[in-house]
Amino acid sequence: MTKKSVAYTDIYEYSQVSGAKWSPDGSYAVFTENRADEEKNGYKTCLWLYDKETGKTKRLTSSGSDRFAYWEEETGAVVFASGRPGAPKREGAKPEDPVTHLFRIFPDGGEAEFYFDLPTAGSLMPIKDGLFLVRSFEHALPEDERPKRKGYQVFDEIPFWINGMGVTNKKRPALSIFDRATGKLTRFTSPLFEAGGADISPDKTKIAFTGSELIGAKRRQGGLFLYDIASGKTETLIDPLTSCVDKAAFWDDGTLLIGINPCKDSHSASDLYRYDLTTRKMTKFPHDLAIYQTVRDGGLLYFCHDEWSHSRIGAMNSAGEIVYSLSTPGSVTGFDVKDGEIVLTGDRPNGMQEFGRVADGAVEWISAINDGYVASHEIIPAERFTFTNSDGVEIEGFVIKPAGWEKGGSYPGLLEIHGGPKAAYNVAYNHEMQAYAAQGYYVFFCNPRGSSGRTSEFADVTGKLGTIDYRDVMEFTDEVLAREPELDEKRLGVLGGSYGGFMTNWIIGHTNRFAAAASQRSISNYFTKCLTTDIGHYHNLTQMETDPWQGADVFWEHSPLKYADKCVTPTIFICSDHDFRCWFAEGIQMYNAIRRNGVDARLCIFKDENHELSRSGKPKNRISRLDEMLKWFDRYLKK
Repeated sequence: MTKKSVAYTDIYEYSQVSGAKWSPDGSYAVFTENRADEEKNGYKTCLWLYDKETGKTKRLTSSGSDRFAYWEEETGAVVFASGRPGAPKREGAKPEDPVTHLFRIFPDGGEAEFYFDLPTAGSLMPIKDGLFLVRSFEHALPEDERPKRKGYQVFDEIPFWINGMGVTNKKRPALSIFDRATGKLTRFTSPLFEAGGADISPDKTKIAFTGSELIGAKRRQGGLFLYDIASGKTETLIDPLTSCVDKAAFWDDGTLLIGINPCKDSHSASDLYRYDLTTRKMTKFPHDLAIYQTVRDGGLLYFCHDEWSHSRIGAMNSAGEIVYSLSTPGSVTGFDVKDGEIVLTGDRPNGMQEFGRVADGAVEWISAINDGYVASHEIIPAERFTFTNSDGVEIEGFVIKPAGWEKGGSYPGLLEIHGGPKAAYNVAYNHEMQAYAAQGYYVFFCNPRGSSGRTSEFADVTGKLGTIDYRDVMEFTDEVLAREPELDEKRLGVLGGSYGGFMTNWIIGHTNRFAAAASQRSISNYFTKCLTTDIGHYHNLTQMETDPWQGADVFWEHSPLKYADKCVTPTIFICSDHDFRCWFAEGIQMYNAIRRNGVDARLCIFKDENHELSRSGKPKNRISRLDEMLKWFDRYLKK
């Protein structure tokens, strides 16, 4: 069978798979499928079921708006949030009142049925006896104290907006207890408290959580707190004014694993500690690991962390010893552990996302949601290699050859640069890159210093943006050209988004080796980046190690806009008008700067999209974005 080329319009033909959660008895697991829907220009989500006895998976729900909530301990049913029909009208409720409709379905068959309403838009975790821990985004002011204004808004906090959430002035991530029997939602974090992560103790009597009061301006600092469910009282374990606690998870009823970030920079992994709730003493562990998603099982805490370009699932005992470690080929999008048995969703090697289980120390992939797409399309594997840069540091890189590649040929190429900078590329399927390769482009990409998966020292580009990272990317390009004689050095393009957009803007002001560029959701001016965006005043200021008044020269030195007058590279700028992370003013400034100097440029501003346009924007806009960039590169890079 002749395979089809990957097209950028294919986003309707494959799915993303995430979340994996064992049932209470370990007989089943549930996970989520998300697929772009052309008809509604949005996304459909549904739940899948894994049956441990048969070893097979099947679709469990199909409404297109189903999100897993929890397994019901007493009945073994799957409870999920959904926008499907069937929820009764709530007496006295206003149409604008937030609500989450919960439905229930049993794994052995039958129709889903409406179960109950959560009187807020949030997520919930079962505690016991019909009580739930709820995380939601709530107003800090009572309804009668909220300003009623038409035609304008008033802000008195920073940040006053957050990417993907819109205006957040006087709104907070809140923690509450919901009683299903009474329908009452009781908030236990104070109105101005910004809640972080939370975990329920194994005996279901306590909740450990992180966060701090947000009064006027967000701080990086945060404390550790313990909420007693029976008494409704909260105890401060670590003062939020003195620390930056960013994670907390129970090993057992009296022991926590906590993470405390140094807060002196923007790159370091959190220091990990054992916190004894009886003695209130902490023991520091020696690990330099940026861990995420923890799961408690058999006295161990399982966790994910990145190692070079792949994810690793590890397990740590309360003495801080890592007693288990499993490498996976790409990213893990969710996992769970039951009696030592691991199920997960994530990237297959050079394939797409699926559900699997761990057997004999390796991942056995079980679901076949994307197998049809893989079988019918020519997916070109990413070839991994490493090289040693001029500073003696080993750098990891990848190359995808163009479709139809022949020895002795001549092909254009595209250098892709990831966001972050604390992120990492891997060998997993990347639709955008595959679409470019299908159109005859080499696609090459690397994990320069600043990337995740290595040490905090490797990730440290604080105060160094545009220096060692730029050098790594340029030396990587030299290495690829030396390895791939068919890659035409005169027909190279460069592109990236977020930090990758910063680096693209930086590159076009420092070299003319690229014949075209695509700068997406970029950074051009650190004065405006720090003073307009949602993470500007606490994250980007830390990256600069100064502020605009004490270090104006530093801000300007690291701003790509300073070097825009040197740019000769034709560049397309892709922005979104609701991107509050890298506001579209950044792209506009760079566009105006190079355009007024006679450089060919094009500015595309996508309406009602945010920083996530390329990943979860409206499908038609995602396709238009790729179409704009591909036509731009074809214009300058193809003979």
